[in-house]
Amino acid sequence: MGYTQRISAALLDQGIPSLVEAYDKRFNQIFPYPLDFPVQDKQKLQDFSKAITSNLLGGVGFFYGNSVVNKKFSYEWDEDDDITVEDEDEGKGARLTPPKALLTATPSRSFFPRGFYWCVLAPDHHSRS
Repeated sequence: MGYTQRISAALLDQGIPSLVEAYDKRFNQIFPYPLDFPVQDKQKLQDFSKAITSNLLGGVGFFYGNSVVNKKFSYEWDEDDDITVEDEDEGKGARLTPPKALLTATPSRSFFPRGFYWCVLAPDHHSRS
């Protein structure tokens, strides 16, 4: 039998400072303070570096599976009377796609623009043998 312990406020109060200390130590090992940077700005640089790293990593996601795609749908402002799409599935409406891998990197701050980068990996990248 495994031992389980309920997490209490007191346990969190003891554990969080050690996690913060371990994080700070590891962060400073990976991203050392530049020797040619002004010493009086050290804390500002470290705070900024941690914030930007957190925001960058907080927006990375990996997903795998089917998507629902409706090639027939478009907003009225996207429609163009002169252009027609030749697609055998055009009249079928929404359908499931074969499973694909999707790697996303989206800024995790609300004030960033809403644009983002998607990298769809090749379908057989994750094929199972």
